[in-house]
Amino acid sequence: MQQVFVELYKYNDAWRATTPAERAGFVRNVSGSLSQLTRGGVEVIAFAVNDPGTDRRAPYDFFCVYLVPDRDAQREFERGIEESGWYRYFDQVNLSGAAMTPLAVLMANAALAEPTAQPEPIPAAPRFTKRFARAHERTMAYLDEGHGRSVVFLHGDAMSSYLWRNVLPHVEGRGRLVAVDLIGAGDSDKLPDSGPGSYGFAEHAHYLGALLDSLELGDEIVLVGHDWGANLAVDWAMKNSDRVSGIVFGEALMPPFEWSDWPAEVRPEFEYLRTAEGERAVLEENYFVNNVQQAVLRRLSAAELAEIARPYADPGEGRRPTITWPRSVPFGDDRTPTRELLERQAEWMATNPVPKLHFRGVPGALATGRRAAAISKWSNLTEVAVTGLHWTPEDDPHGIGSAVNTWIKEIRG
Repeated sequence: MQQVFVELYKYNDAWRATTPAERAGFVRNVSGSLSQLTRGGVEVIAFAVNDPGTDRRAPYDFFCVYLVPDRDAQREFERGIEESGWYRYFDQVNLSGAAMTPLAVLMANAALAEPTAQPEPIPAAPRFTKRFARAHERTMAYLDEGHGRSVVFLHGDAMSSYLWRNVLPHVEGRGRLVAVDLIGAGDSDKLPDSGPGSYGFAEHAHYLGALLDSLELGDEIVLVGHDWGANLAVDWAMKNSDRVSGIVFGEALMPPFEWSDWPAEVRPEFEYLRTAEGERAVLEENYFVNNVQQAVLRRLSAAELAEIARPYADPGEGRRPTITWPRSVPFGDDRTPTRELLERQAEWMATNPVPKLHFRGVPGALATGRRAAAISKWSNLTEVAVTGLHWTPEDDPHGIGSAVNTWIKEIRG
């Protein structure tokens, strides 16, 4: 994960005792090292003088802030400082840690969380290569690795199979792993002549069903879904219940749907997306995709953000999926076919005996309050807490992957 590194320093007596020429030579060497660092992906945010008028001023006169690509690069950076001889001349303290959002750190403060060792790195690059198949005269992209009983991964809005890049390696060896780019997402085709209402739930299910049929997945399938992908997984399971041996899900769209059952900050956002101005902002400015970071606790790297946005690079109808999905979310007294479908899904999940694993985000976003309480009562359900807001596979892929691996081993024997 991307790291933040901060140096606070001041002169010591050894620095003051050097000659002007010695100081100039040392600074030239350090400047050259900084150039090498930037070529290696280290971003120098700023060097600054600690203003004497600063409230509660730290006893250091200078500081610098960097963004470092990952933890290994951070450790190499620290060794470089030591080897440069810097500490002979400056009294210094260092701060470093994974780059998080303000909300993530403040929520940890509210919970009196103690500093702990960082989790495993979360790479930006996927390991597997996409394949392509035809579904209802459209081309759809998917990952397909391994052999045996199938485990199918389905993403939600604004995402693609890229969402699962750090979950899939944990499940290798558990069977044939398939991760889909839904129609209009990732490297799957966009729909021709799309417009308001295109890419609704039924249309996604239509193309997804055709793709999965073409892949000859066999029986005893485990479905893994996040966000709307979880609901598509349940939809497919309800239609093919004799072929499904387990359902894994997180942040699913499930009742209750009263406004009070959604985070307070959600209401103005989703009301805005239902307006003409909201549609313009999504289709012309990529508004919804550009807000992904707000629902992730850690700071996503530039490479990650670029890959998430890549399928929606062109303004216009290519971005239509990212507004149809949020407009499909039932709120308050909405009575729509999608709401009725989601309520039927909840009833089916509450009573059917298929094994279920819920990876529940902490603090979470959708699966909180009354909704989380309702889900916890579903039959044959195992729950595991993972770190994250809404996009939990981005915040805690290793926790999710490990839980899915262990659970599949338990239910398949």
